[in-house]
Amino acid sequence: MLLGYTLHKSRVATDLHRTISDLEAHMSLTRKLLRLGNSVEALQAAKRAIHLSDSVLRLCLTIGHLNRAMYFACDNVLWAGKTGIISKLDQQKWSQRSFR
Repeated sequence: MLLGYTLHKSRVATDLHRTISDLEAHMSLTRKLLRLGNSVEALQAAKRAIHLSDSVLRLCLTIGHLNRAMYFACDNVLWAGKTGIISKLDQQKWSQRSFR
């Protein structure tokens, strides 16, 4: 992002700036795609935490992992909307859900 901003500010090599911007967009989408694995991991951790013997620890850890899974689920829906997989998605509403 810094390189793209610097190239844009100095108005040098428009083609290079466009290439850097495309690379930045692809890297961002790839990072979001890899976060799908975090969603699955959060659900798996909740399944493991539900079997703990200490009831307070079981409750706190399970709710914490489920909270993280819900955040990632909202984030994944936002990603799908930005990439065009889900058309007509109210991104503002889903963004607010993600923050909650």
